[in-house]
Amino acid sequence: MSRPPPLLFTFAFILLILTIIYTNFFSITSTTTTMFSRLSKFREKVHDKFHAGGSSSAYPGQQAPPIPEKPHGQHNPPPIPPKPVSAEAYAILRKRWMNIIVGDFDHIDSSSKEIQDRMTKMSTAMDKLLETYNPTDTQVFNNCGPFCATTVHFKNTCGRLLALAITWATPGTRRYQDPDVLQKILYGIDAVFENFFVKMADDVKKCIETRQNWWNIQIGAPQNLADLGVILYAHLHLTRRQEIGAKIVELVGNPFIPSLKGGNRSWVSRILIVAGIFTDNATTIYTGIRCLSADGGNDNVRKNTLFGYIRPGDGEGLYKDGSLISHDVYPYAGGYGLIMLGSLARLLNLLNSEQSPHEFRVQDEHLGIIYHCVERNFLPVVWQGIIFEHVRGRGVARREGPGWDNGHLLVHATALLTLGSPASLTPHLSSYVRLWQSTNPGDIFRDAEIPQISTLQAILSNPSLPIAPSPKGCFATPMQEHFAYHSSDDSWCFTLSMSSTRIGRAETLNNENLKSWYQGDGMTYLYTTTHKTHYGDDYWPTMDPLHCPGTTNHQTPIPSPMPYKSMGYKPWSGGVCWASGGWGNGVAYGSNSVGARFAAISMDHLALDKHSSAKKSWYLTDRGIFALGASVSSDIQPGTEVHTAIESRNLDQPGRMVVINGEEYTDPPGWVKKSSRVHWAWLENTGGYIFLDAKDRTPTEMVFTRERRCGCWKDVTGDGKPDEICREYVNIIANHGVNPKEGKYAYAVLPLATREETEYLQANPTWNVIRNDGNAQALEYRFDEGEVIFITFWNRVEVKGIKVEERCQVIWGRWKGEWCLSVSDPQHQNNCKVVVDVAMIRDRSLRVGRSDEGVTVDGSKVIIEGLKNGATKSICFGERDEL
Repeated sequence: MSRPPPLLFTFAFILLILTIIYTNFFSITSTTTTMFSRLSKFREKVHDKFHAGGSSSAYPGQQAPPIPEKPHGQHNPPPIPPKPVSAEAYAILRKRWMNIIVGDFDHIDSSSKEIQDRMTKMSTAMDKLLETYNPTDTQVFNNCGPFCATTVHFKNTCGRLLALAITWATPGTRRYQDPDVLQKILYGIDAVFENFFVKMADDVKKCIETRQNWWNIQIGAPQNLADLGVILYAHLHLTRRQEIGAKIVELVGNPFIPSLKGGNRSWVSRILIVAGIFTDNATTIYTGIRCLSADGGNDNVRKNTLFGYIRPGDGEGLYKDGSLISHDVYPYAGGYGLIMLGSLARLLNLLNSEQSPHEFRVQDEHLGIIYHCVERNFLPVVWQGIIFEHVRGRGVARREGPGWDNGHLLVHATALLTLGSPASLTPHLSSYVRLWQSTNPGDIFRDAEIPQISTLQAILSNPSLPIAPSPKGCFATPMQEHFAYHSSDDSWCFTLSMSSTRIGRAETLNNENLKSWYQGDGMTYLYTTTHKTHYGDDYWPTMDPLHCPGTTNHQTPIPSPMPYKSMGYKPWSGGVCWASGGWGNGVAYGSNSVGARFAAISMDHLALDKHSSAKKSWYLTDRGIFALGASVSSDIQPGTEVHTAIESRNLDQPGRMVVINGEEYTDPPGWVKKSSRVHWAWLENTGGYIFLDAKDRTPTEMVFTRERRCGCWKDVTGDGKPDEICREYVNIIANHGVNPKEGKYAYAVLPLATREETEYLQANPTWNVIRNDGNAQALEYRFDEGEVIFITFWNRVEVKGIKVEERCQVIWGRWKGEWCLSVSDPQHQNNCKVVVDVAMIRDRSLRVGRSDEGVTVDGSKVIIEGLKNGATKSICFGERDEL
């Protein structure tokens, strides 16, 4: 037999080898490919699929594209491309990420004052950093070291190198593309990489295992390194890029662990995606994209997807009712929520814009949740561009981040989100950008990066984009036990912070927010246009932590910071929004910024040390806030007075006048006024106060003080500045005496009311306290077109012809010819059934009109079934032919 020709033999051998490689490659990926195959048809149609659900009007409040509902674990991860990703695709992503973190100077107007100012600041900051540049074996900058796995110096070093790189890469800065600066940055990267990440690898590993300094090691430093890799892609040797990329992936670790949630998950996703971009590694990019959807673990992991609503009891993330919870128990839209939104806005701009490569599209079919969360989850916690204090977590204890600065972050994230969202949503999202930017008290361009400035300028300069209407009424997000009331003229906003067995009191962590003992015990916040910066004006280091407005507690100081995740002891914390009155129903999404006209809120309070307690209710109206307290008790030993702090106001200027029963007081700090017969008071530039129990046989003693309070930021956060700060406060306190057993209070706060209005309303009230004890609290209130009664049923009793068979919160009233009953279960019992017997339904022969699902009527009895998660259910009636 003749031998085959050598060339034929060689060809056959090569063909055999290629067949083996091809077979093994697809056998490795076959499982994953099968998992993703059902999504392949969406690869180039993700925007079309999103649009198919409907379109959004250019005006906020109208229905946006619907979001399909699916259980956790059924989200669509990105498909694996059937062929290798092209070099062009990686280059496009690098260019797009450069545009996001440095700026798209092909389209930026560099001559604008805001951008010129920013360039000047960047150049000045670069000069200062270079003055400290002095690389050694233990540090790169002489005031940022030595490197150690348990400190932040390595992370901060990477951050400084990134700041230098961004400035170096920015056209128009003084040392743009300066070769000397470039060499210093490259040398600095080598120094921190070799002297910390390589030499101290064992120490780093130990810290990760023990969760010591984990954030700086696994998120902070890797994020800075990844951005550096993109900016310096053309100047880093391939080997170094691959080493840095591998180290980032190693440090991040498994991105599919149950504890990785919310803002931290968004950070990790961003890190991996950007690391994959500068290492040309599709696997790393896809891991980052899959991390967004939490696709890569069991059901306990998949419930942490960033594109799904969290089920009640599952802790951290976005909730369909508008709540946003982080660290499992804290309302946190103003902290980790902003981190999540900002990261996702960048990533969706990177991956889902028209210019983005199709290979890397985020194709989770629940993606629309992110576009809608601006209205659903953030609108309820913002007033005039300021994010509320009690959804900022321990961030309140940081001087450099007041609520309006958090508002800036929200504006910039929302503006960027418009670039990666379906075109139909651009006007809707932009309308909130315009509203919050126009009302925010700070300079939104002051600390903005150049890409943020250019994106915001494009929206603000487009006259075709609408501006959202200012919110009015009450917005409720009961899963985080949050209620906020906006006045109809947008001149004030009232909100409060509560806690329960579900929601933590306030976050104290990492040596921050060290005096938070009573912040979650019904602390009230009053925002006014006359002093927008009240809570950012060095409030937290100078306020009296024993007199948080709205709280009731003994006066014995608590010696140590509150333990992490300290919960309330009682399940009762929530409220009800009235579904009539010609306004909204308290749900922000689709509301056109109109909330409920009235709301009733209550909390069964037991203090952290379990030595003081009270039953507390707040009834919210456009005229003002009515606060009732009963069963005020304490058993602390030795005994101390128990106070309810009605007000503790950080004055915008010293010497503001106080008027008590018509008598003026402008005494200096140290002034004290006590009286048991105070009918009304007025605080200049803040509003009026009416004391509803002044005519009682034994009214509660009222104490007024003016004091100069001093403190420093180090008092409330460990690494805060020690410089002393002083502010003048006026306090209004109800003194219940030493260790009371059945104390009570009743007062009204009339935001921005004039002195004359306060005096007139005290003499001619449109309200009446019906009951205020441990069984029920109730108040009647009349308004121009009707009347309502607010009732907190602590027990099964009858109030004003209304009886209940289960404890609940109720508002019953009339608007024009419509009567409406709204009910909630502040205890959040699952599928609770409440029966409310309203005699008026029978007596007036009221006819049933509109109602929520699960609400039926039997004679005078209204049966409400399926109450859960603190939500409100309502039914309305008409008199004769009114409906």
